[in-house]
Amino acid sequence: MRMVHPLTSAVYESQEDGTVRVTETDGRQGWFTPQGEHIRGDLRAADPHIIDWVGGPQARKQTGRLRLESRGSGESS
Repeated sequence: MRMVHPLTSAVYESQEDGTVRVTETDGRQGWFTPQGEHIRGDLRAADPHIIDWVGGPQARKQTGRLRLESRGSGESS
C-alpha cells in the first residue's frame, strides 16, 4: 500500500517485510514498524497514524498479507 501524506507530501509505503518506508520531499528516508518505531534511516520521525494506516492490520488485510501467527484450538478466522 502507498499513501501520500495530505499535509507534508511525504510518501508512506508498506514493504514486503512488514515495515513502512517513509520518504520526505527532500529525499530523506526512514523505515518504521507498523507501531511507528524507527528502525533505520535518516528520517527518524513520521506520522504514526499514517504509518498505522499503511502498515497496520487493515492494510495487510487489504493487500492479502495478513498472516495469522497462531490460532487457538477451535477458533476460526
